[in-house]
Amino acid sequence: MKSSFFTTIVVIITILLSFEALITDALVPNRPSKPRPPSKPSPPFKPSPPSKPSLPSKPSLPSKSSNSANTQCLGSCNKSRVKANGTQIKTGFCSSLIQGQIPSNLKMVSTLILNPTGDELIKANKPFNIKIKVNNLQTGFFSDPNTNYYTSPQELDDDGLVKGHSHVVIQKLTNNNNPPDPNLFAFFKGLNDEASVGVLSTTVAPGLSRGTYRLCTMSSSFSHQPVLMPVAQRGSADDCVRFKVV
Repeated sequence: MKSSFFTTIVVIITILLSFEALITDALVPNRPSKPRPPSKPSPPFKPSPPSKPSLPSKPSLPSKSSNSANTQCLGSCNKSRVKANGTQIKTGFCSSLIQGQIPSNLKMVSTLILNPTGDELIKANKPFNIKIKVNNLQTGFFSDPNTNYYTSPQELDDDGLVKGHSHVVIQKLTNNNNPPDPNLFAFFKGLNDEASVGVLSTTVAPGLSRGTYRLCTMSSSFSHQPVLMPVAQRGSADDCVRFKVV
């Protein structure tokens, strides 16, 4: 009897303890489980150094000769006492005007005198016509030579032609072995009008005295400087003929 009694007591205590454990778990929040010891931190990430950005290509520098020419152009008049002022200074002057736009070799100026011809005999003291044809010159562009002489760089039109005009000058030849004096001429005319199909003309009146003469053209850009071409080895932009007046 005693052993069964004690057995019953043990069973009751076991049940009570089980109930106590259940009640405790219900009333007390879950206790956090014991944290695991932290693992050793991995070394910090080291980003690879950024690649150097590609530098823009350097623009091609002008050649030393180009720099020298520009410097010479800008500084050439520093020591000159007389500088360009738009007028025609007969005693000479210094101009630092840049050359401007140069046409391609396919659009270089070329001139031919159509009249008079080299073998023509012209009557003395009688008016006669001069007729010339000019290729690749956009005529009708000229400045006032009294106030704007050598003041503007050469310019091209939308078709790449030099914008300018032409002149004709007649000089008497007194000696076929010596060049004539540039200050002496029998006739001079600026052909400032726009050409008709490339042809420019003027009349020499009242004519010329008897003798041998040279007729030449002078092609110019807007402010009267000679037209500038892109290459040295080329045909002349101008023309000359010799004729006799009888």
